[in-house]
Amino acid sequence: MKRMIGLLALFCVLDATAQKVEIAVGSSWAEIPVQQTQSELKPGWKIVDYQMKSRLTHYLSGSHATQLAEGNRPAFRVTPGDKEVLVDYALIRLKCYKYYRKLPVTKLMDNTYIRLEPNMFDIKFESDAFVCQPRQSLVPGEYILVCLSQQPVGELSDLLVYPFCVMRE
Repeated sequence: MKRMIGLLALFCVLDATAQKVEIAVGSSWAEIPVQQTQSELKPGWKIVDYQMKSRLTHYLSGSHATQLAEGNRPAFRVTPGDKEVLVDYALIRLKCYKYYRKLPVTKLMDNTYIRLEPNMFDIKFESDAFVCQPRQSLVPGEYILVCLSQQPVGELSDLLVYPFCVMRE
């Protein structure tokens, strides 16, 4: 009985924070699957009695995202969660390496990002979602769409992100 109540509570929590991000592909929408970042904590050096600061890195495995954007001005359809607003979402360009992609800066708010705001995006309301398209072309590379107000997951403060790739034309 306790297991049943625990599972029911888990599903209620997942349903309450549901959000959805889709990207335009041709004349239809493809959902971008949410991914959790992986984190690595490198302890700082200990010199006598002084502990140097540890370094935390958030990264995604793979050199490229599985979702490709069509063109360099991709259109997104964002359905925010219950306690979220559209301007909580932002685009962040990732640093690319041979086997992984990583956030340039560990703290989410310290990264250079583009918020989904009317001065940077063309925004239209469609049923229960917002269709957003950047006004300027994105530089080719790896990006994530992330909710800046989200609560970090786990001990190492992992993030839930929506990765996609803008290819050269």
